[in-house]
Amino acid sequence: MENGDTELLRFDNSLFEQVEVLQIKISDLITDDAIDEIFKVANPVSGLRTSKQSLSDSAYLFNLLSIQSPIICYRDRKRFKALTGCFTLIKLRAAIAQHLLPLDHAVMVFVLKKRPSVALRRSIVLFDLTNDLLAKCFVSDTKKISFFLRAWFRKDEGKKSIYQSKEWLTYFPSLNTSAKVAEFLSISKADL
Repeated sequence: MENGDTELLRFDNSLFEQVEVLQIKISDLITDDAIDEIFKVANPVSGLRTSKQSLSDSAYLFNLLSIQSPIICYRDRKRFKALTGCFTLIKLRAAIAQHLLPLDHAVMVFVLKKRPSVALRRSIVLFDLTNDLLAKCFVSDTKKISFFLRAWFRKDEGKKSIYQSKEWLTYFPSLNTSAKVAEFLSISKADL
């Protein structure tokens, strides 16, 4: 992140001092506006492979899921606004809707001691979603990857693509062309 956002770097460096781990009811968790805005443009859930949503025949480990793919949130009045763990939250809500978990089920979450700035919240959400997309590969279709990245990242004026934008270079300074991104993902550059 040598070209990166200094506010994001400061946040990352002091993260462990800024959070507490609490058990929160799923019903008290809502997504932050930054997630809602990004999902309006390109909802990553639409890119997931389709599968039967019912988990009733399996012993799904929801509490373990909440630790493996944690939710980071901050207090907002009587509720908590999630910045990370979108897919975890979706899976937990589905489990409640399918009566696999009780309505008052609570999970462990990381709660930030203070609400981050609007810009920092967007940066945290982008990092979480991009990490899921590129590192955890929740989508393997090149066209879908391209669609999400182009929708989520802002192209700076005067730059050829999102891969030269300040926002993108914050996370991936060495992946500054579509060819480098394609090589990193071991995919064809044609649709990227």
